[in-house]
Formats: sequence, structure tokens, C-alpha cells
Amino acid sequence: MAENSPPRIPSRRSSRVDSRQELIDAALDIIVTSGIDAVRIEDVCERVGVTKGSLYWHFQDRQGLIREALFEQLRRLSAAQIEALDEAIDSGASREEYLIRVAGTLVDPFDPEQSEARWQRWELLATTRRDPELREVMADLQRSHHRYLVGIMSKAQERGILRQDADPAAVAAAINAIGLGSNNLSYLDADGPTPEAWNGLLLLMIDTLFPPS
Repeated sequence: MAENSPPRIPSRRSSRVDSRQELIDAALDIIVTSGIDAVRIEDVCERVGVTKGSLYWHFQDRQGLIREALFEQLRRLSAAQIEALDEAIDSGASREEYLIRVAGTLVDPFDPEQSEARWQRWELLATTRRDPELREVMADLQRSHHRYLVGIMSKAQERGILRQDADPAAVAAAINAIGLGSNNLSYLDADGPTPEAWNGLLLLMIDTLFPPS
């Protein structure tokens, strides 16, 4: 750059894209710390340092902002599991390797990070259930997440990993249900299964979904 060249000014488009993500992050931070009811347009704009006009350029209204924040939260909470499943299907070299890799990513109630992510999903589900408009937003997001899992299971079926008589939609729903329900183990203490027993059961369940040898 020449010595007297003026500083580069970011394009309006990149600035708008950046502020959109910042607005989503600010709304999400409020949701996580104080709940959905605490999300106020004025507070979000103040945190990001933009005007209400800038916010409404990105989102039609408060509900639109909350919708995108909820989607971002669910994406983040589910990303690790989805990526691990997808990678295992793409690169698992053998039945045994796939079994071990998938069992470790599906449901681990003994992993604090996985458990906390599931509790956050429960909190979002419970909060939005009490609001008719947000309940439909959450239903849309859950269906979107489900369709993504179904796509992964369909790919597994195409590769011969998932048996042909297993319905990909049912398998995807079971993965989600077992995952969310597994947080109940945190209340069982010594009455619950050991990590070895739990993982052994998962391996057994997953093995039944493979095509017969």
C-alpha cells in the first residue's frame, strides 16, 4: 500500500453481515443468561452499538431476531454430534471402527459438556413451549434439525452402514430422544448404570442397526 494511501474502508455489505451476527450473538447471550423474555430490542442494539434501524434491516421484528438466535444456539449445541456422525459415516474404515466412533458421539451422559448442552436444549424447549409463537418457531427448528439427521442416516443406508429395513427418520428420532432423555441419569447416582455398562448397551443397540453379516 502506498504511504499516502487512505485506510481501507469495509464495504457496507460486509459491515451489515458482521453486525447481523453480532446482533444474533448479543440476543443469544441474553437468552442464555436471562431467558427469552429478557430480550429487548433496545438492549440488543446498545450492546452491539447499532441503531434500531440497523437491526430491522436484518430482522423483521423481535420474533425474527429471537428465531435466528434460537437457531444459532441449537446449531451450536448440536454441531459436535452431527459433525462426528457425518465424519464417521464418511471415513469409518470398518464396522468395528464405525461402532466405536459412533457410540462415543451419540449419547454420553457422563461427559459434562454434552450434558450441559442437552440441559440448554431442554431449557429452550421448555421456555418456547409456553409461548404460542415461539413454540412454532422451535417446532420449525426441531424439524430442521431432524431432517439433517435423517439425511445423515440416509447416507449411512446408501453406504451399507445402516440396514435397509431401518427407517432413517425413526433412527434419527431415536437418537434425538435418547440423547435428551439421557440427562435423567444425572439424578440416579449409584442407582444408574456405569459408563462401561451404558456404552456397552449403546454398542449393542447400534450393532442391531447394521446389515446382517
